[in-house]
Amino acid sequence: MADFLIQPMVLWALRIFLALLFVAAALSKLRHVEEFYGVVRNFRVLPDLASRVVALVLPVVEAAVAVGLVVTPLAVPAAVAAAALLLVFAAALAINVLRGRTQIDCGCFRNGLKQPVSWLLVLRNLVLTALALAIATGLPAAVPASLTEGATGLLAGATAMLIYLSASLLGGLSAAQTANKTAKGR
Repeated sequence: MADFLIQPMVLWALRIFLALLFVAAALSKLRHVEEFYGVVRNFRVLPDLASRVVALVLPVVEAAVAVGLVVTPLAVPAAVAAAALLLVFAAALAINVLRGRTQIDCGCFRNGLKQPVSWLLVLRNLVLTALALAIATGLPAAVPASLTEGATGLLAGATAMLIYLSASLLGGLSAAQTANKTAKGR
């Protein structure tokens, strides 16, 4: 398994996937700053002022992580930063699931579809953390990618991101349908 994670194509695929994930998250939050502030505040893990600061700063940090992941000299620290952010997100999600606050929006992507927090989202963030750590630990031992390996990794990472976004949208649609059925049943 360790040899697999130092393959240049695999590392590029992981880097591109996580970079696209972070840039998509950052852009969606930047487009909906006030709404994202409400999401952060609704998690009830930070004081109001800190929630405001996080809502303003987090998208910029996410964008910086995305850029760092694709710039090879910055990729290892960016991957460590990505892992740290994802762990913080997992912790915030877990705190709210433990509190029974599973109807709040995760705030992952501001796509108009609310995705309620759940243990599945905690697990998702932990898996993404593992991917970021795989980059951080695998990249120093990897040989440079050939043009073909880099291009293949780019396409694989972009494809993985499209699948990820599609699954997220489907999850949001499912949650919206459930909410509509519940509201109509009242």
